Amino acid sequence: MIKLDIQERDGFLIMKDFPKNCIFNKVKTGCGATTIALTNDENYIIAVPTTELIENKCYPINDKDGNVKFWKKHERKSGLSPVVDNLFGLYGDFTIELKKKLNNYLSTTGIKKIICTYDKIAKLMEFIDAKEFKILIDEYHNLLKQYSFRDKAINGVLAHFKEFKSYCFISATPIPNNLKPAIFNDIPEYIANWNTTDEITVYPYHTNTPYMIAAKFIKTYQSKDCLNVNGVESKEAYFFINSVTEIKAILKQTQLTEDNYRIICADNPKNRRTLEGYTISSSAEAPKKFNFITSKSFEGVDFHSETGLCFVVSNVMNRHTLVSIDMDIPQIVGRIRTKANPFRNKVVHIFNTKAIDHYTTLEDMKQAVDEEVKAAQERADMLNNTKLSEAAIKQQIDEIKKVGVESYLSYQENKFVVNDMVAKLQLYSYYIATVVYQSDKSLRETYAQSGIAVTKGKWHIAPEKFVKELITKPTFRELHKQYCNIKANSMAFNLETIDIEHEHLILGRAYRKLGINTLKRLRTIKSIKAELEKLGEM
Repeated sequence: MIKLDIQERDGFLIMKDFPKNCIFNKVKTGCGATTIALTNDENYIIAVPTTELIENKCYPINDKDGNVKFWKKHERKSGLSPVVDNLFGLYGDFTIELKKKLNNYLSTTGIKKIICTYDKIAKLMEFIDAKEFKILIDEYHNLLKQYSFRDKAINGVLAHFKEFKSYCFISATPIPNNLKPAIFNDIPEYIANWNTTDEITVYPYHTNTPYMIAAKFIKTYQSKDCLNVNGVESKEAYFFINSVTEIKAILKQTQLTEDNYRIICADNPKNRRTLEGYTISSSAEAPKKFNFITSKSFEGVDFHSETGLCFVVSNVMNRHTLVSIDMDIPQIVGRIRTKANPFRNKVVHIFNTKAIDHYTTLEDMKQAVDEEVKAAQERADMLNNTKLSEAAIKQQIDEIKKVGVESYLSYQENKFVVNDMVAKLQLYSYYIATVVYQSDKSLRETYAQSGIAVTKGKWHIAPEKFVKELITKPTFRELHKQYCNIKANSMAFNLETIDIEHEHLILGRAYRKLGINTLKRLRTIKSIKAELEKLGEM
């Protein structure tokens, strides 16, 4: 790894360009690295993992004059950005209309900037002369993390990146050396040498019921109108949960309405079916008090909030929700970009762990995977050294395709090769599920180790007791205030008031006998009883 002296200002990179043909560990999230490629004097293709990230760049909430605009769904579409000069967003279906827009854009004079999802790289090669463009592969650690369900898109990136004028794989949380696929072995890796460091505070909370605790945090916000952390009030919550099923469960549990929730996930038929009755939103739309975010926005997407606090919810029974401490957590912590936010570098991590701690060791797993790779190499050598007919080659390729993304073999450039991306992904997934989330102790130890190694900043790990105290039972006065606010502003049936009345029967009786205006000024049980006694109701 090569230390790179960088130009920086106020925590942002101000370099003119990136080093060529390399991996660039920028160390910090949200430091303006993508902006360099978007604004310098070079033709650039910026390949990113999600459409959400493209829309976040093409449709920022602040225009050039600083005016705020939240973009509705029908206003956001592939093509030239209406806000950012000369930026073409390429995502979604590659329709005839989109191809026409792209050709028209490429035919104009001037510097070209195209930001696209990974899956568009192979198709884009038909429209451009790659030697006229540099390529930036953003959040490149996703090439490993997402390989199990995006192998075709990722293989497209890996098949073409060397054809460009130059390439740069960039991430603040790069793939660890022990998990790095062979294709990256000979690529030099630079690490940004920052003069400043960030302080990150993590509040781990170990529980058997992570989603019930998430709901309890929401109810605390509702009853107290905020979450008080060390005397500072958070008015908004950002829940990072990579499961729309679990998000829906929390919404049902808390009875949130569209006025106070926002769900940011892939807008596809499957998610729409799962979230039937709820609305899918976007980072470009107005924030709400409670924001639920899937992995499509764990990285690269900017959120703006004066008092928002980030929560991560992980459940070992659903592996999709298990965030990695070295790659995911630093990305999530950096998502809120409002500098004045006192919670900007803080995150509450709610998690459970495995019921038992008897499992194959990581070393045993490594040995098993190494043996599989060795066997795959023997098969590849045998197939390549045997003079096979075209029919036999096709049959073998078809067999590989039947196995799917888990196959250790692939066919590239007229020969069979070992796909070690599969092996590295198996080790990564195993490590997360069975080592990191083995126990409260192991997760905390991983935080301590990764914080130092990954971000080069100062990480503070809060004791569990601190988080428990954040969601203590609300006082009568807090519940009284919440009850009165709901009753004064809504005539609709509300389960929150039913819960509060169940906790304090006197509130329901006072509301019905005294009315909301009188109840508002009576802030203690004693004063309410006194008023009811005057009416002979006690």
